[in-house]
Amino acid sequence: MAKYVFGIDLGTTYSCIARVDDSARAEVIKNNEGSNTTPSVVAFEGNNVIVGEDAKAEAVLNPETTAAFVKTLMGKTDFAFNYNGEDKTPEEISSYILRKLAQDASVQLGEEVKDVVITCPAYFGTAERTATKNAGKIAGLNVLEIISEPTAAALYYGCAKEQNEKTILVYDLGGGTFDVTIMRISSDKIEVICSDGDHDLGGKIWDEALMHYLSEQFIEEIGYEIEFDEYAMQDLRLKSEKIKKQLTSKTQAGDMLEVMGNRKKISITRDKFDEITSTLLNETLKKTEEAIKIAKEKGYKVIDEILLVGGSTRMPQVKKALTERFEETEIKVLEPDEAVAKGAAIHAVNVYVNNQKSLTEKDFESDKDVKVTVDGDEKEINAKDYKEDLTFSPEMMSIGGNTREIIIATTKSFAIKVENKEGLKRCFNMIIKNEAMPNGILEVPGNFSTLHDNQASVNIEIYENDYMDKYFDVDDDLRIGNAILELPENLPSGSPIEITLKLNKEGILEVRGLDKTGNREVNVKMETKGVMSDEDLEKIKQKSQGLAVL
Repeated sequence: MAKYVFGIDLGTTYSCIARVDDSARAEVIKNNEGSNTTPSVVAFEGNNVIVGEDAKAEAVLNPETTAAFVKTLMGKTDFAFNYNGEDKTPEEISSYILRKLAQDASVQLGEEVKDVVITCPAYFGTAERTATKNAGKIAGLNVLEIISEPTAAALYYGCAKEQNEKTILVYDLGGGTFDVTIMRISSDKIEVICSDGDHDLGGKIWDEALMHYLSEQFIEEIGYEIEFDEYAMQDLRLKSEKIKKQLTSKTQAGDMLEVMGNRKKISITRDKFDEITSTLLNETLKKTEEAIKIAKEKGYKVIDEILLVGGSTRMPQVKKALTERFEETEIKVLEPDEAVAKGAAIHAVNVYVNNQKSLTEKDFESDKDVKVTVDGDEKEINAKDYKEDLTFSPEMMSIGGNTREIIIATTKSFAIKVENKEGLKRCFNMIIKNEAMPNGILEVPGNFSTLHDNQASVNIEIYENDYMDKYFDVDDDLRIGNAILELPENLPSGSPIEITLKLNKEGILEVRGLDKTGNREVNVKMETKGVMSDEDLEKIKQKSQGLAVL
């Protein structure tokens, strides 16, 4: 029996699922409400979980039982929401969104949605990427891989038609996040040059600026100060989003507000909206210019095209500002709400086929996970997930019959803490942000030495950061984990130690320490701060399966 694989754009405000169909074309799958996108909002009602438009409507009536914008919390905290005295993690909330997408797609297609690639912002670090993958596991999905949103969009753009070699800039302004990524794209290769972003900058911040303006106008209209309670604020948030969308095609828009018995219609012009949000737009332009500067330093002097991705790029101010700032560069709008999911679906095909090819007949006879190496990356997969062939030949999807190679770049820098004999402690970056990762792997060794005579162990502390300098001051907020290297007895100070950091394309870091005197080694995957343990993951997975997602 043949099967499909899927791509999911797990967004801050809206999410989307896509597949590559029998004719090898990427297509979005509508939800049960008939829409291409599903609001990333979750409401709790007894043993039921409501996701999407109904949950968004529920937010006005029962904001205390509704969770939204959880993507901004992924990998940063283990608390997103409390319902009936029980804390919910960002991963659990996100898993319900993923379940809704998968369930609805299963209904529409008449077959199970199981194997997926999930997207995340390019600047997401190890903790955020791992949390995203864990959300998929909690939802009961086989997460083939995590891929950056701009890379997914470029992959779809590249597969949509024949491409001459060119340098493109992906300007991705979504509901809650902003990414800018520069890459070299051709018919057979996509190479990421550099990326930057802001996880607190997206359409919802534009909404909040509009909310503030409308609430001030309302107070001015009624003539005295009034407090917006949480119900009024939820209503104001939904109406602000609606007005913002209306301003994409109208020069003026408004709605009726009601607060504590006071009713007034408040409106705003597009020019005024652009004025009150100009500082936000300028922040995205600043990030864009910083990325272009880095690309030029790497030898890429000319940006051939700018691709607009993400629903918030529909705001007229975005294209207008980019056109004025980059007069000689062609600007294209690339299916803002759908491109990322479609690109993820295309990537899912490539990952599935490569995983399948790596397995042997003996592997297919086993029901246990087996270790395989795919493109230089060692992973554990279950062969039974790859027994079926896809419904079409993957070559049908490629341009000219070629498989498109993806060369990504590091999105974060990774450092270890070092100390000299005078006691000065600093962080030493071994992996630098925006370094190329051939085959999706970057392995960097470094030579160090023990500090004291008879030192019993070395605590290798890892720091994830955005610095591009070799050294920076220690900041405990950037520490993501550690590994202990036990040493043999009676070592003198200055004994050689080799430390190797290995980063894969999903942002998972491994650290290896080698005592070169005794040839003793420690090799562990980072137990990353902000990411739940395997035991907690399994508990939440079992618990969440007892709730029905509607």
